[in-house]
Amino acid sequence: MRLLLLLLLPAFAQADEGMWLPEQIPAIAQEWAERGLEIDAEQLADPLGAPLGAIVSTGGCSASFVSPEGLVATNHHCVERYLQFLSDGENNRHQDGYVASARERELNVGPTARLRVVESFEDVSARIQTGITPRTKDAARHELIERARKELVDACEQEADRCFVVSFLGGSTWRLIRTRELRDLRMVYAPPMGVGQFGGEVDNWMWPRHGADFALLRAYVAPDGSPADFDEANVPYRPPHHLEVAAGGVDEGDFVMVAGYPGRTGRHKLGSELRWAAEVSLPQGRELREQVRAVLQKHADATPEGAARLGAVINGLSNGIKNREATLTGLRLGDLVSQKEAEDAAFRAWASANKKRGKARAKAFVELEELALLRLRRARAEETANWLGRVADLLSIASRSVRWAGERSKDDLERDSGYRDRDRPRIEASFRRLDKSLHLPSDRELFELLSARYVAQPEEARIPQLDAWLSELGGREAAIEALYAEPALTGVDARLALLDMSSAELAASADPWVRLAVALEGYRAPIREAREAEAGALQRLRSQWVSAKAEWHASRGLTMYDDANSTLRLTLGHVTGYAPQDGLVAEARTRLSGIPAKAGAFPFHTTQALLDRIPEGPSSPRADPALGDVPVNFLTTLDVTGGNSGSAVLDGQGRFVGLAFDSNYEGVASDWVFVDAKTRTICVDVRFMLWVMDGEPDAAWVLEELLD
Repeated sequence: MRLLLLLLLPAFAQADEGMWLPEQIPAIAQEWAERGLEIDAEQLADPLGAPLGAIVSTGGCSASFVSPEGLVATNHHCVERYLQFLSDGENNRHQDGYVASARERELNVGPTARLRVVESFEDVSARIQTGITPRTKDAARHELIERARKELVDACEQEADRCFVVSFLGGSTWRLIRTRELRDLRMVYAPPMGVGQFGGEVDNWMWPRHGADFALLRAYVAPDGSPADFDEANVPYRPPHHLEVAAGGVDEGDFVMVAGYPGRTGRHKLGSELRWAAEVSLPQGRELREQVRAVLQKHADATPEGAARLGAVINGLSNGIKNREATLTGLRLGDLVSQKEAEDAAFRAWASANKKRGKARAKAFVELEELALLRLRRARAEETANWLGRVADLLSIASRSVRWAGERSKDDLERDSGYRDRDRPRIEASFRRLDKSLHLPSDRELFELLSARYVAQPEEARIPQLDAWLSELGGREAAIEALYAEPALTGVDARLALLDMSSAELAASADPWVRLAVALEGYRAPIREAREAEAGALQRLRSQWVSAKAEWHASRGLTMYDDANSTLRLTLGHVTGYAPQDGLVAEARTRLSGIPAKAGAFPFHTTQALLDRIPEGPSSPRADPALGDVPVNFLTTLDVTGGNSGSAVLDGQGRFVGLAFDSNYEGVASDWVFVDAKTRTICVDVRFMLWVMDGEPDAAWVLEELLD
């Protein structure tokens, strides 16, 4: 089904900026055809046909089918949690990687793994907005929208595996997305950490890069073709489309595009929201993550078990820390906050000048700003309670169970998203998976850290329910001892049993983790209720803001794309370098010969087998004659953000030429304000992927499948 056009689409775009919906491509195709786009724009406008029908989501990263037998390509860093699931003190596949020497040696990556294959789209804006008028109160607006979303999802899931209702343009339009959710994913190939993420955190967000950040999975289904949990009888999934691998890659100056599922951007947020992020949330969030990472790193260094269980979490924290550092640096050096506020002022002046709607818009924009900042300040006050649940795995389990019990007492349509009957299998899978990730020594030290941080807060920032729980257990130190003295919830049966308990049974529990979760729920529940009215107001106000911006762009002859929202987007650009600072020029590509120059101690450790093969690179069939070597990574002007990791890089004919895996340091702030001259996306070249696999005799059969 072709998607309905959301935005006003003039005849041209601006620079290489833009996370385009597929149906927007024909409107900008003429310009891009002149710059190297060869595939028919109408073909790219069809998200279910080739090549876009081969693009899938893992729920946090992008991926693509690269063979008719369900072979999936994505980033190495996107499968870290899978490799961690497959690791223990004896087999640290998180560090050592994995090669399946045959189809039967492919390893199931765990009960929480998912691959979403989109099967259809439908504009449901009219259904979502039924019953909503200008006089509808904000709380009622939120209730009507949520009920309509749930009814649409329920009806959809009578025929599909998993459905989602997603808003665009701040809630002006809505789409129902039907997906097939594949639940049996198996590890086929992942290089060692020192190859897949060579340079580690030092090189993260940086250029030049020399990482083989790729991995291969395979999706399996039941013999009848239906999605199924892991079973030895399952068979490889046969996708409706898969990408052709162009083993020759691309050269500097070539046209490229990325198809994937970018997570969230804030380019249509308010300038005041960006200032809050720059001055409050980003620096404070970075500082707290640094403290948490230090604790986890200490425990990972102490034992093989700690290293196996904590490595993926540490890497995720490190990524978040550096992302915040890069964002803050970019915002400061480019004075992007002031730039954003100036753009807001120009837009507000234009919107207010409208004879029919100017006064109403101006009033709505003031209300939006006040509400947005109120919610940001409240989120800061709730940070400690939220982080306790993030770092203490058993508290997360108990809290989810308490919330589940409270929601289960309601009619299914009245429950909050994430706590409906459709969500129970996913919750149970996460409870089971904890056996592979729980590490009590580090968990305890983090709880000590955050609880000490909490009790040091001024009285007005304290949580009465949490204070009462601490007093009940005899103070902070006694409470921590009670929590970690042989906790019953380390057993999977005890965890699963919580899901069958009522709110009254949980409230009467003697388990200290459950009692803590009950206390925190007493604090959180009223906040959630108050936020429902605010959510309705935000939907009303945000839609006016973003819709007016679309009109403003059109009035200036510009095409406006919507902020990223984890839906399929296409970005277009070229392979090219940039000038990171005055007097420096970054080339567009790196070579094998650059790896030995960097190789050494962690995180620049790599395998000796790889180093031994590098001198043969120039004579390899994977070498680029123009480079005189095998190309490793390359820079593009593609516009991406978190969630695009693992996105397929396509050439002008729509063929697979690599994977996007990172942004450059100078471009990270483009999540808020796009900086065309310095924003680059770092990609792994398909020729390097193939060259790395050439060195693994056990992977020869996979290479043959890729290139068939």
